[in-house]
Amino acid sequence: MIEKIRKYLIENEIVDEVCRVNVDFLGENPTEFAIIPIAVNPILKKYIDGSSLRQYQFQLISCNYYGADVMQNMANSKFYEELYDKIESNNDDEILPDIKGIESIECLNNGAILDVTTNTARYSIQMKITYEK
Repeated sequence: MIEKIRKYLIENEIVDEVCRVNVDFLGENPTEFAIIPIAVNPILKKYIDGSSLRQYQFQLISCNYYGADVMQNMANSKFYEELYDKIESNNDDEILPDIKGIESIECLNNGAILDVTTNTARYSIQMKITYEK
């Protein structure tokens, strides 16, 4: 599933293809991204026929330039605002990752700083995929 999420983020220009998009690893160089799964109970609802409604939650984390430059910091925040809007719009238009049984993809928050150093900051947005299995 994580491979298809990565492909979706790149192909739908949610993440710039020149940026490195890692899985379970975020480097220290701007601008890199990482897809990090979140441990949650995947089963939302079980049906009598044995099928189920499930969820897959993950964080999209980035390493960005950061510091006293207000314009850079505003650009970082704007990226996450636009990412939220793009995911919401894609979901409404049924532009979804190529995952069997997928019903939706959504952002669970609007993105925030996780931590900072002198020149970089790590930002994170939590996302959820709902699918039937």
